[in-house]
Amino acid sequence: MISYPPPKFEEQKSEILQRYQILCEDQSVSALCLADSIAMALRVPYVIAALNRRYRSWYHCDHGFSAHPSADLQSYFARMHLSQSRFDVADIAEESFFQSHTSGLDLPDMKALGGVPLTDPNGKRFGTLCIADANVRQFTEAELALLSSFGQLVSNDICMRSAARYAVRDLVELEHEKCDLFELATIDPLTKALNRRAFMRFGERELNRFKRENTKLSALMLDIDHFKQVNDVHGHAVGDRVLTKMVSVVASVVREEDLVGRLGGEEFAIVLVDSDARAAARVGDRIRQAIKQVNFPGDGGPFNVTVSMGVAEPLYAEPSINDVLERADAALYQAKRSGRDRVIVAAENAHAMPSDAPVSEPQRRAN
Repeated sequence: MISYPPPKFEEQKSEILQRYQILCEDQSVSALCLADSIAMALRVPYVIAALNRRYRSWYHCDHGFSAHPSADLQSYFARMHLSQSRFDVADIAEESFFQSHTSGLDLPDMKALGGVPLTDPNGKRFGTLCIADANVRQFTEAELALLSSFGQLVSNDICMRSAARYAVRDLVELEHEKCDLFELATIDPLTKALNRRAFMRFGERELNRFKRENTKLSALMLDIDHFKQVNDVHGHAVGDRVLTKMVSVVASVVREEDLVGRLGGEEFAIVLVDSDARAAARVGDRIRQAIKQVNFPGDGGPFNVTVSMGVAEPLYAEPSINDVLERADAALYQAKRSGRDRVIVAAENAHAMPSDAPVSEPQRRAN
């Protein structure tokens, strides 16, 4: 049974996110390359973009550490200089702040330390880009200027990725809302089959394809026998379960590209694409037998229901899918008059059902 809209958004979203690595929780290659470039340009063994909690879970820009720095280590580097200007410490052993905040931290062997603030376009600071050397040294003015330039690159990269993350999430939320609205407009809320309006719309599309490409097409009308008695004897709640289960059975028999719609009450219609009346009758009989085997719980014990079905192929002179359904409906009522629990093919298509010919399964449409 077809699930509209045919392009599944979750698959498209995953493909886009993987392609651009926008919401990837793993390390982005570009951020690692940026850290490596900083280390090479400034000739330092350690580089880390120490970020606040909002960014550190998904953005990792570091070099020289055996693993991505822990949250505590990130906090240590991020707190070491909270001003809006760059800083340079020749030997952290001489600075009380750095010694008083190292308890429990697995710090690398470093002496000299330099850093620049990371800020958003509004100047709000969200982290520090730090470089460290294992030797006591004073970073030159040129090195600190280059570090500032790298800091701007890192800031821009983080802000761009952050904006992209929020943009994608907004799009995902919007797409979910669109899908919800689409479902409200096209899906029967009880059975999850297409509602009448959507079924006729998509059925018309398949009829046009049938005429344009000279393919096969068939329509089935399905009605639960004595359904009023089910509601009268067992109640409407049980009747609703019968309808829901019946659609579930139909969906298990037909293919994804086929259409299943609830036209009203216990009356349903099916459009089988690339299938003639003979194949449709075979599918209809499989549905009929499957539904007949289902046991429904009732007040007086389990019970079964049967269905009657009518089948019709389009005639080229018929302008709309409704014309095809009317002939299938006439065949349905013939099935009712003939004793119910059976599948009848419309008289105009009876030639498609020779008694000595094998019934072939409908072929799947090529993707």
